[in-house]
Amino acid sequence: MFENLEQPPIDALHGVMQAFASDTRDGKLDLGVGVYRDENGVSPIMRSVRAAEERLAAESQTKAYLPLRGFPPFLDAMAGLLFPSGLPQDITAIQSVGGTGAISLALELARKIKPDLTVHIATPTWPNHFGICKRLGIQTCAFDYLDRQSGEPSFENFLAQIAAAVPGDFLILHGPCHNPTGRDFDPASVVKIVAGAERKGVKCLIDAAYYGLGNPLDPDLVWLRELLTMAPDTHLVMSGSKAFGLYRDRIGVLFINTANNKSRDLVLANLEVIARANYSMPAAHGAQIIASILLDEDLRADWERELDEMQARILSIRSAIANAAGDCEIFARIVHDKGIFSLLPLSEEQVNLLAQRDAIYMPRSARINLAGLSHAQIAPFVNSVLSAAQVSSS
Repeated sequence: MFENLEQPPIDALHGVMQAFASDTRDGKLDLGVGVYRDENGVSPIMRSVRAAEERLAAESQTKAYLPLRGFPPFLDAMAGLLFPSGLPQDITAIQSVGGTGAISLALELARKIKPDLTVHIATPTWPNHFGICKRLGIQTCAFDYLDRQSGEPSFENFLAQIAAAVPGDFLILHGPCHNPTGRDFDPASVVKIVAGAERKGVKCLIDAAYYGLGNPLDPDLVWLRELLTMAPDTHLVMSGSKAFGLYRDRIGVLFINTANNKSRDLVLANLEVIARANYSMPAAHGAQIIASILLDEDLRADWERELDEMQARILSIRSAIANAAGDCEIFARIVHDKGIFSLLPLSEEQVNLLAQRDAIYMPRSARINLAGLSHAQIAPFVNSVLSAAQVSSS
């Protein structure tokens, strides 16, 4: 029965991971996958997470199913993180299988409402934005995230794309430090984009995973809260993978701003039906960990301190690269970008040369994860990049 299957293309990011894993050279560098690493190259279990897990192991009494909507204390805790004064009555939430699962729930519901919708996606972005749409049979329309002359996020491109869209279409927006370029719009521009989308009847889906890792946590949360509440039908995805280090626990949440209480209940009921048919019941472990952290004053304080420490390490890596590179144009933006990502102006040929000659791995786009570097690796890394650029251009 499998003879007619076609070999699918290798996922771009996982292809980098496979090539890195098969390389036996000492000192190899994986700057591809978007996970936080410490100075030892380890993605650590956060202190607050370990404490919460120890508490759960000692106190848990059951492994029974969760409600379809998810673990209520987790949903309450995430709502409280975003809305300290209380969740507005017209916003609903459902637990998801990571941020990717939340996007999938949102778009499957959107397709149910409007089968012919188009999802507008600025590139570069994460491959799953297109992959989820393809799996669901949803049409996509790509446009440039960056201005081709300045290299900055293009407000005009977004407004032009909204103007070309039709009511009921979706526009995917990145949360703080989420775009693979490491280049964010200023919050005021994103507010204007959401307002322009609302006037056209275009629905915004905000994908947020790196809150607290490129900026202080509170300003990121204020920004996300403002975007979610300013326009009906706005969707917000929040992943627990990055800010809590729960990559393999696959925990996320989808918030939707509905028009009223009746719509809120109807939206949640339909999301539960979609979730039931996809994975039956939500997983408990990651949800219990986050709830334990956010609902305990001491654990939450330690979580926020560790987020600050992670952000400080990323900033120090950026500064150290800038110091090692001097006035080299390749690294000119390194201290201006935010979060763990930056996009280097390297060709695919140069990227391949770095992998083959120096065991430095990154996606073909030359998007790098700076948290994949230790301070001791910075000077050799900068020298390898400069050498690869010279060899390739000669």
